[in-house]
Amino acid sequence: MEEKQSLDWDTDLKEIPVKEWEARFNWVEEPCISPDGEQIASIVNVDDMVFGVCVNGEVWEGEYEKAWKLKALPNNQFVACICQDEEWTLAVNGKEWSNRFDFIWDLQITKDGSHIGLAFQTDGEYGMVVDDTPWDTLYANMSGMVLGNQGTSAAVVQVESMAAADVEAFKRGIFSVALNGKAFEQRFLNVWDISLDQNQNLAWSARLTREAYTIVVNGIPWENTFQTVWKPEFVDQGNSIVAPVRQGGKWKLFKDDKPFWKTGYEQLWRVAVSGVNNRIAAIVAPTYGKWTVAQDDRVWPISIDTMIRDIYYSEDGSCLAAVVKNKGAWTLAVNGKFWDLSADKIFTPCISPDGAIVAVVIERNGACFMAVNNQVITGPHTFMAAPVISSDAQKILVKGIENGIYKRRVIALGSILGAMG
Repeated sequence: MEEKQSLDWDTDLKEIPVKEWEARFNWVEEPCISPDGEQIASIVNVDDMVFGVCVNGEVWEGEYEKAWKLKALPNNQFVACICQDEEWTLAVNGKEWSNRFDFIWDLQITKDGSHIGLAFQTDGEYGMVVDDTPWDTLYANMSGMVLGNQGTSAAVVQVESMAAADVEAFKRGIFSVALNGKAFEQRFLNVWDISLDQNQNLAWSARLTREAYTIVVNGIPWENTFQTVWKPEFVDQGNSIVAPVRQGGKWKLFKDDKPFWKTGYEQLWRVAVSGVNNRIAAIVAPTYGKWTVAQDDRVWPISIDTMIRDIYYSEDGSCLAAVVKNKGAWTLAVNGKFWDLSADKIFTPCISPDGAIVAVVIERNGACFMAVNNQVITGPHTFMAAPVISSDAQKILVKGIENGIYKRRVIALGSILGAMG
């Protein structure tokens, strides 16, 4: 909230020419825009095998053999994975981390931007590095990396070597979870979908035998086993775990190893939790091939024929939005009602804390538009970044490129919402 209040909400329009970058460099990659909208950046090719990062027309001092995964931090700085002398590291606003690796990937940033994590590979072994500090212990294989808000890191790791086609070793279990580099003693056939709470508690999905699956909490499996399971989530301020499980041919929601929702579904996954009012929602299929959303085990009165990509709660839990594809087009469904708008693509929605405003970037015929509460308010743009809604939900910050000019606009929502209502 403090970050939103610190933005310049009083200047209606700011502009930065970006079309000229194409003449300055061999090529310019997709732009990245800071949360406050004041800066626009791109990875640029300066010369043969020479890359840089251009921010508001100024190029970082460093020149790199390769650069990728440019991202904006919540504090409005930029980070990029860069390679020099065949070694990879992270550059934060042009300043490089001291550690070097054979390769890095899966760049993750905490919500407040205070911690940055990466997966890395060095000399054939794998680990995570957080804030330029690598794990002490490395592993033969690693996947499913997660970064907690306090800088805690975890990943699925292979803790025992296995010869090619060594089925017996695989059946004994060679995978576990490493927390800050230290692996739990328990081993499993497979591990995936790690959840990490504020207090370094972990929960994950695991395969115990060829046919038995369960949820594991801090290394201790639930007593019940299932036909399969999806990602567990922490609820009740981290005191409990819910997880979708398949039992008796139906998908159900369990809580702390006991049935929680009564209904069995053809599919149930992508659980979303509202920490404020403890509401729980999930993507479900009541019948085969027909998707909808269930909230506290009550399904929305709509059916989606293709897919639901994800669901999102507002901070106060009053608004639940779903990104859906129905009848060949993308749109939003909010609190059980379809928007009238249809799009070729749709991005992650931005919801005001009180749930009153829902804004999202959509794409039609290659052009981007901003939609707010089911109405297009600006566009077309050749590129758009995620919007920001002011703390009082009276203004929206729109960030997009038009005719080669990046435009940072502040639009008052009062007249728009009045016209809607």
